[in-house]
Amino acid sequence: MLALAQLAEAMGSTTRKTQKVALLAEYLRSVDEDTAALSALYLSGRVFAAWEERTLQVGGAQLWRTLLTISGKSDAALTAAFRRYGDLGAAAHDVLLGTAPETATLTVLDIARTFDAIATARGPAAKGELLRTLLAHATALQAKYLIKIMTGELRIGLKESLVEEATAKAFDASLADVKRANMLLGDIGETVRLAVRNRLPEARMRLFHPIGFMLAAPAEDAVAAFEQFSESIVEDKYDGIRAQAHVCPARSGNPGRVKIYSRTLDEIGESFPELPPALAGLVDEAIFDGEILAWRGGRALAFSELQKRLGRKRVTQRTMSDVPVAYVVFDILALNGELVIDRPLRERRELLADVLSRLRPPDPRPTAQGVLAFETVASPAESSRVLPAPALRATSAEHLDELFAAAQDRGNEGLMIKDAASTYTPGRRGQSWLKLKRELATLDVVVTA
Repeated sequence: MLALAQLAEAMGSTTRKTQKVALLAEYLRSVDEDTAALSALYLSGRVFAAWEERTLQVGGAQLWRTLLTISGKSDAALTAAFRRYGDLGAAAHDVLLGTAPETATLTVLDIARTFDAIATARGPAAKGELLRTLLAHATALQAKYLIKIMTGELRIGLKESLVEEATAKAFDASLADVKRANMLLGDIGETVRLAVRNRLPEARMRLFHPIGFMLAAPAEDAVAAFEQFSESIVEDKYDGIRAQAHVCPARSGNPGRVKIYSRTLDEIGESFPELPPALAGLVDEAIFDGEILAWRGGRALAFSELQKRLGRKRVTQRTMSDVPVAYVVFDILALNGELVIDRPLRERRELLADVLSRLRPPDPRPTAQGVLAFETVASPAESSRVLPAPALRATSAEHLDELFAAAQDRGNEGLMIKDAASTYTPGRRGQSWLKLKRELATLDVVVTA
């Protein structure tokens, strides 16, 4: 643990990203696999892997009290140190100098075992005792970074992307392979293990670990959007909440599980309790990308209606009745354990149609003029709130303009024009997906607060 703390101190003293990467790569090569994996995790600002739901449940107040106990210093002294740095880890270093052990005995593996025990312990007393024991055995420098890791505030200018670069550099791996493995696993530590063993391509998608959403770039106008792709898929651009759904259907001995994540990768299923049961009706294990919309009478309602559902700790039956919602799905990212983001969009749309056809047939269908016929879709019942997003092919820029006007008539923002040959690129905004909207009239305003 001392070497890790010294490394963090060295990286915090330089602003050069290349130097940070070089220092970390050298460290990762110099330690054993377990230490390298855990160190990469901690230097990414996490106590546990991103996919895990565990937390330490140790707050700043408890850390503060523990520091007062083991340092023997007054509250005024710790307050003064905190004001000097604005950082509890740095303040801990100051108040523990002279009282903390000078000989380092803690290892990174010791830290991991203690973090596991703290996360498992019930009640502040049990957690506090483990915390006191841990910090009492740490040198002042170790305590500084232990607290920084626990609070998620390393403040050494190191992002997870730089840890990925250092991993690739340390083990002569492709950075693209490292990034992909980390994206799939949601665990930089496990990614380091695969890199050590030269087995990065073996990384597999982990269900219930959300990945970054693919983003769209704005289109200048219908002509530019139509001419961008040799073959495009056109969808309405909805005004709702972008959502990624992970579904493990019920099987023999398995009750099934559904989780829904927002664009910020937060779990939001509790805000829309009618959606997980609807998604649980799937036959296949899948990950979807789509939009949650306030929905009534076969069409989306204004976002202001959906806002009535947000921020509620408890969603009542009346709320669900007053503002019903639907999950409109426009992409599929994984199917039965296989990642499909590298397949062309046209193939993913075919997979999506097949999967959803066994949940809620038939699909919404276009009219003879090619206008998306939302009007023909009945308002979803409790068991059928999952809808495939209708998709069309535009035949000309003028046709695209017609589709745009029809989308706005339905209360939607505009259109999405997507390259039918495009792969799904998580977390990136590229030119493979375009959004066509019309700007509102400009306003002269004064910022008052």
